[in-house]
Amino acid sequence: MGKPKKVLFELIKPDQVFLSGQPYELLAEIRAEQHFDTAAAKIALAWRKGTKANADGKIVLGRCVKATDLQRELVDYDFVIVLNKEFWEDPEFDRAKKLALLDHEMCHAARALDSEGEPMIDSKQRPVWRVRGHDVEEFEEIVARHGVWKRDLERFVEAIAKRKKSPLFSEHLKAEEPGTPTAGLFPGSTKALTDVVDALDNLTEPIREGVVTSMTIQIPGKEPVVINRRGADQIHSRAKKKAKDPG
Repeated sequence: MGKPKKVLFELIKPDQVFLSGQPYELLAEIRAEQHFDTAAAKIALAWRKGTKANADGKIVLGRCVKATDLQRELVDYDFVIVLNKEFWEDPEFDRAKKLALLDHEMCHAARALDSEGEPMIDSKQRPVWRVRGHDVEEFEEIVARHGVWKRDLERFVEAIAKRKKSPLFSEHLKAEEPGTPTAGLFPGSTKALTDVVDALDNLTEPIREGVVTSMTIQIPGKEPVVINRRGADQIHSRAKKKAKDPG
């Protein structure tokens, strides 16, 4: 008999006891405090076990997955928030970090709107949901409530801080080539973007993985830029090229 296939996912039961913190209790707490717009959503929690770093060395801490129409026929859930079990149980991943993670994942859950801007319902009179993308590098409300808590965002902020004594995207530098995903948003040369391209690559990873379809980035005084899968792939290609040729 061959080696049994490992099961990497496990549905968390609401009545299970965890010394590392009760996931459903923390979820209920953050939903009651902040997420009134998704009060009707039925949300399950699940563990992801044995998570390995991706090609960029990043570990996924959590993911909000929307149930498809077929899945909603099989189970009474609208979303499943998948949590990294090993990370959740780490002693240094304290209560504040757990709440920030759940808060972040809940921000992905949103009502779908019709052409008139009204909340959609399906033919069974159920709310229709969607997965919401990040505002910029993080949901604005998450930064307001928990600060810049993700390492990717800290790297992004550090890169910007290096240029705090001069214009971030100075007009005297050569403009980005037309057609690139950041053209118009960052009017600097490739050199001016060296320190942030890796952070942008990490931030657009959910697009490449199909978790969200696009991401909108906007800074004061500039037109918003929507990055889709093609744009995310271009950013990733630039990051890999820069890693091979840092000069």
